[in-house]
Amino acid sequence: MTNDSGQWPTRAVPRPRNSDGGAVSAILGALPDDEWTVFEDVALRGRRTPVQVAVGPQGIFVIESRRPRPFSRDELCSAGVRQDLVVRATRAAASVNARTGLVEAKHVTPVVCYFGREVAPVVAGDVVVCSSRNLLAVMTARPTILDDGRRQLVALDLDTSIGTPARRPVVRKRRRR
Repeated sequence: MTNDSGQWPTRAVPRPRNSDGGAVSAILGALPDDEWTVFEDVALRGRRTPVQVAVGPQGIFVIESRRPRPFSRDELCSAGVRQDLVVRATRAAASVNARTGLVEAKHVTPVVCYFGREVAPVVAGDVVVCSSRNLLAVMTARPTILDDGRRQLVALDLDTSIGTPARRPVVRKRRRR
């Protein structure tokens, strides 16, 4: 596949599998900038797909976005949520929590968000399973646990360990050779 100049790209463009992080990022973009800090495409050790991390008054949310898989084992069934999905989301939240010591582990919430599938919010273990339509309600309906100063401190702490948040413009200088 060629680019706009008609040349072949010089490197592969990584794309997450089985997820729709772009749509979830657009949904997270509706959160107020003065209350929420969103980190997009956070790569965690041991994971192939990136997650989004949102820091707000209700705590830290580690969001894994997923599309329903039509021809494989269903992750949601009448018996509940598959255990491997819950374990993977819990590990992602624990990994983010390990990068900051400013918030108790109970205030770091793992979320599995399905895009393109209606799912009523369900709690499986410590993991919240929801759809893209009710993601914001799940995040903002909880009581406030971080005041402005502490929330900013947590966001700065995470910024040093996982990278620049998506909402802050990144200015990169080119090196001359």
